[in-house]
Amino acid sequence: MLKKFFFYTHLFLLKLSSHFGVWLGTRIIRMKKPRTVDLKNLKTIYLNRSDRIGDAIISKPFIKLLVEWLRQNDCHAEIIIIASQYNRFILSELEDTKNNVKLISEEKPDFYESKLYRMILKHIKFLYRTLAFRWTHGNIRDEQSLFFDMGGGDFNTILKYKESDNSIIIGPNVFWGSHILDIALEHSYVHYSNVNLIESYIEIIEKTFGLENVFRDFIYDHISEFYHYDTNISKSGICLFVGVKEFRNLPVNTWRRVIIETAEAFPDETIIVLDDHTNLLYDILVHEKFPVNVVIEKNTYSLQGFTERVAKCAFVAGVDGGGINMIKYHTNSCFINTFAQPNVWSCFIGRYVYQQISWVNNWHLSIVEIPPNGQIIAHVYKTSFWLPSFNIDGNREIFSDFDTSLLIEVIRKSLKK
Repeated sequence: MLKKFFFYTHLFLLKLSSHFGVWLGTRIIRMKKPRTVDLKNLKTIYLNRSDRIGDAIISKPFIKLLVEWLRQNDCHAEIIIIASQYNRFILSELEDTKNNVKLISEEKPDFYESKLYRMILKHIKFLYRTLAFRWTHGNIRDEQSLFFDMGGGDFNTILKYKESDNSIIIGPNVFWGSHILDIALEHSYVHYSNVNLIESYIEIIEKTFGLENVFRDFIYDHISEFYHYDTNISKSGICLFVGVKEFRNLPVNTWRRVIIETAEAFPDETIIVLDDHTNLLYDILVHEKFPVNVVIEKNTYSLQGFTERVAKCAFVAGVDGGGINMIKYHTNSCFINTFAQPNVWSCFIGRYVYQQISWVNNWHLSIVEIPPNGQIIAHVYKTSFWLPSFNIDGNREIFSDFDTSLLIEVIRKSLKK
């Protein structure tokens, strides 16, 4: 009982400190005079995505379109995409030396600490370094260098380029670190604002260059870049992708129930249960007894082979993470969000609106059809006061009440059954 009390107290303090950080960051941003950047005078643009694989997958179409838009608007600056050693293979296709677009790697930064005191110490250290830099340099900046932090809190990399190049720094509100940003949003897409990631990027770019809807219209007009649904591929079967980091995943017993209930709801469909390359849940589920239409498949694929395999399925569902982000746009899909802010990581739909929203036992479901292929993409997410935004070792049993009827509803719509 006492252990449970301390656990929830810890979650509450994390939540409280994060709220305070967002409030403080917003106040810091408001104290700064608004300014704009002349994109034609820029010599160097850094696009920082030096973090996770899944985030890079989501950001990749936007980066491609941003580079295209900059070139169309007479921006001849060298564009340097900063990747991590983990996601470089995702972003490497964007490198274009003939078009003066280069890719470099930085070490993966430290992410949010699970311990409150460590998180506070980390921010104090960051605050000290940035204030010391401000004291030395004042408000002098290199007007020809722009650093776009797309990660919303990659403190070490921001500081490295601020201290070396003294670039103009733009990005979303990074709460306690917002004093280093020269142009930022008043909201943070990581904590509590619930603004779609791509929408945040669009807002930042328009604010930076003093635009109104010009860049937004360009992105909306090219929304098909965000989806890879191939109508020429013959699709069949339902894939339940169970591979994701343990702290995000549904409990094994919940997956077992979801598999059985989905198989029973669609007896004429093959239910393919696929893990990530670790095959941790495969080793458990392969020894279970399931309905005859369930196939527990070992993941022996390369990343490209994995994508091609799932693209042949008529539907795929999985918990939010690098794996499902890689494949959810290749076919009809439903991704389940447990820890992170739900709408931040939802599919980018531009001007289209969600067609259906339902709610069951604190699980929310939104469904949208994405043109031009009428692709169905759904998002199921848990809402709870105790649901932490930090990647902490929480009690995953709070996700054990997942209602399979929400998933079945999406599958029926996708398969037109």
